[in-house]
Amino acid sequence: MSPRRIAGILLAALVATALPAVHAQSLSDAFNQGAALGQSGNTAAQGQINGTTAQSSVPGYTANPPQASYFGNPGISAPATAAANACAGGLGNAAGYGAQACNAVNFSQTHPSIRPNFTIAPNDPLLAGGKTITADPQAIAGNIAGSYSDCTVQTSTQPDIFQTEICHQYRTMDSLSCDKVLIVTPIQTPGCSAGQFLTRVTANPCPSCVDYLAYDFTCGANDYVMHVFTINKSTGGVYTDLGTLNVPGTLNAQIPKTPGPTQINGYYCYQTYYSQSCSGANCSIGAWFSNPCQGTSYYGVSTFAMPTTVSFIDTWDDQCAALEARAQ
Repeated sequence: MSPRRIAGILLAALVATALPAVHAQSLSDAFNQGAALGQSGNTAAQGQINGTTAQSSVPGYTANPPQASYFGNPGISAPATAAANACAGGLGNAAGYGAQACNAVNFSQTHPSIRPNFTIAPNDPLLAGGKTITADPQAIAGNIAGSYSDCTVQTSTQPDIFQTEICHQYRTMDSLSCDKVLIVTPIQTPGCSAGQFLTRVTANPCPSCVDYLAYDFTCGANDYVMHVFTINKSTGGVYTDLGTLNVPGTLNAQIPKTPGPTQINGYYCYQTYYSQSCSGANCSIGAWFSNPCQGTSYYGVSTFAMPTTVSFIDTWDDQCAALEARAQ
């Protein structure tokens, strides 16, 4: 057996002896081990983060990089084009750290045309696994409360908000006028007051005589007053007064032949009668004069319009009621 083969067997044995037994662990155990490893290196890493370390460790470090002029510049298309053209020339062939910037620029310019295309369906395991993790991260990564204490449970109570609102309602001022009108309605009622003259009925039985017959009718309290006399043809005055008598009568009534003033004695011998008929607003009164001692009789008639009494009804047309209601 050659010395190289013997050395290889010994190295494999040492590696087997030094490595602990490998066995499957749960996801929470793996997460806890990773968290512990990160925490153990945290203190050492913090001490190395300072300006001096950056100057000595970062290749090409300078306090005044030319890219500082890009900050706040509203348009960087011209510097970007110049950098892309420079890297496309000989500057892109530099070695070491100086070529890394051009490698990135060249990659951004050429990658869109050469990158492979992938089609990821909605049911792809990558998407399904991502949805599972985002739905319940603790079920996958375990509880991180033991290794990360900045997450705390807080209860925030929002106090009740009270707001007072005021509503104003205004009425506009209008200048309006209205009228209260008194309406007077006359009512005419057929009738006459006591003493009111109604009509005169005349008869001239003797054209050669000095007088002629006259019958005056006036209103009484509840009847007619019939006055019989003769009138002197030449003077127009009363020649002979034959008497006055209250007889039955009302306006707009049909009255049959009814006796009036009558005298039969040694000096006078006469009888009078009257009647009334009405049609609408017009009435006719007929009068008779007879002398039973001589066997003579005379008749006369007169038509007149019924007199009326007038009464009034007062009513107010209040045209301001609607405006008064609005003002209340």
